[in-house]
Amino acid sequence: MITLHPVLWFIQICIFLLGVSIGHSIMLLKIHREENRKKELELSLLVKRSDLLTQSKMIAHDLEEALYNAKVRQEIDDILRKS
Repeated sequence: MITLHPVLWFIQICIFLLGVSIGHSIMLLKIHREENRKKELELSLLVKRSDLLTQSKMIAHDLEEALYNAKVRQEIDDILRKS
């Protein structure tokens, strides 16, 4: 009976350490998944940001062209009114 108790304690300690190591692995897996998800979200934001920058450049160019055409048209109208 006396030799049985240390064996049971050893088995219980091994089972406890196995549970701790499995729990630690599961927590690390969840942390890595969360980090990967954050990186994917950041990447998608960067892609959308680059799309918005190209679109805003096109809109700014179109707006600049429209303002230039309006200015030229106004100057032509002013010249026609004077003469």
